[in-house]
Amino acid sequence: MSCACLISCVQQAADDDAIRVQIAQMAQDFLALREMKGFLHEMPLDEAYRWQDEFVGILSATLGDVAGYKTGGHDPGPGFPTFPPDGIRATILSGMILPSGTPVRPEDSVWGFLEADFALRVGSAAINEAQSDLEILAALDAVIPFAEIPDPYYEQGTRTINGTVVANMSSRFAFVGEPVPLEATEECLRRLNSFTFVVTDEHGREIGSGTMDGYYKPVQVVRWLRDQLHESGKRLEQGQLLSLGNIGIIRQIHGNTPRGGAPYASNEFTLEYHGLCVDRRAAVTIRLERR
Repeated sequence: MSCACLISCVQQAADDDAIRVQIAQMAQDFLALREMKGFLHEMPLDEAYRWQDEFVGILSATLGDVAGYKTGGHDPGPGFPTFPPDGIRATILSGMILPSGTPVRPEDSVWGFLEADFALRVGSAAINEAQSDLEILAALDAVIPFAEIPDPYYEQGTRTINGTVVANMSSRFAFVGEPVPLEATEECLRRLNSFTFVVTDEHGREIGSGTMDGYYKPVQVVRWLRDQLHESGKRLEQGQLLSLGNIGIIRQIHGNTPRGGAPYASNEFTLEYHGLCVDRRAAVTIRLERR
């Protein structure tokens, strides 16, 4: 090895060690509800995802094994400035997942917000080789009613695309309802692309509503997520949850956060889907336990 190559390798190892220390601190701060310092390193996205794996590995000692993946940035609205233009991926750990209706306190997050989402569950490892939309659908076995509380608590002005990737999209809590079976048919595919949804509070008052028609197409987002995972050398496994991104209804838990807006005053946030492949109630609730 030439002297120049040796110096370069030593410098790279030193840089990696410094990044590793920073990521360990970010993970510890996230778990302790402390402000994370922004990850300001310039690097290709595939490298940022490798550092995400280290961040997630540290969290997993507290939050458990990989239970699935989530993505965002696939709806037709304006792109989020700290997401990669083509979309973003993060890991869901088992300890993040809570049953529908599990109470959480506002102080369990710092900049957390209530987010209506949509998730599917992997039914077969055949999803990794599936080609057509119907083949992908056949390798999924259920809709999982899904809502979450991300908590992007960063030092002001330091959030970046790479930092959002590395910090695993600041995923803190995921709430899941009872699974609703899927059917590998064109009709089911059509319904997934056009179902409607509504969010209500504990008194049944509507907070917001909408339709997937004209928003993202769930199976296409599954394809993107699968392919993106494959680029990182990961394969989907039976039973994993795939959260496909918010469906347009978000409410702040706290005031004075970078997202702005008044904090949510109600104690429940219930997301209900209508018109899925199987006609049965599909809902998930986040319950805020206020002092």
